[in-house]
Amino acid sequence: MSFERTISGAVGAGLALAALLLSAAAGGAEPRVQADSAVIERLEFGLTCPLPIVSSEDAPGTENGRVDIFEGEVRFVDSHQQVPAVLGVGFGVKAWARPDAAPTRITIRSLHPAFPGTGTTSQSFTSHLGPNAPMTHVFTFDLPHEATPGLWQLQALAGGRMIYSVSFKVVPPEAYSGPPLDCEHLDLLGEAPRPAGTPAA
Repeated sequence: MSFERTISGAVGAGLALAALLLSAAAGGAEPRVQADSAVIERLEFGLTCPLPIVSSEDAPGTENGRVDIFEGEVRFVDSHQQVPAVLGVGFGVKAWARPDAAPTRITIRSLHPAFPGTGTTSQSFTSHLGPNAPMTHVFTFDLPHEATPGLWQLQALAGGRMIYSVSFKVVPPEAYSGPPLDCEHLDLLGEAPRPAGTPAA
């Protein structure tokens, strides 16, 4: 269930993260954000809480051979693209196409450190990007070997052309320094991550 995407039109517009995009691009350090402004009007990205899975689709380019379809609105937690390597934690990208952009078939790709035991470093599936609704791509750590620390990149390509690329730094739970996850179903996450150095209650 690692890769997930929304049912078309199921999510709301939300707020643009223009300031975060600018700071990430200007910093020049990992992680980074890149977007083709001729196609992409805005992006959101960050950590996510679990959402109900309603179905799945075949995706032979992924390790599990499928992508899960969820319903509801994805809300991101601004963690400066830092992700704790904790089962149940998800992270992803929500992309809005420009109003004048034609609907486009795209390849969604995740690049990541080699998974222990399988050696997998790249997974992909196809989706669509158009002006009527945002396209959402979420990766969730469902299996222990998936929660692999290192640099991850979530990307979208059309005809070999990069549409966006957002990188995340996955870190061991004890090294996580972002905000805690405030999820309704914390039992799915075990213990919600706390910023590094924060004592337990």
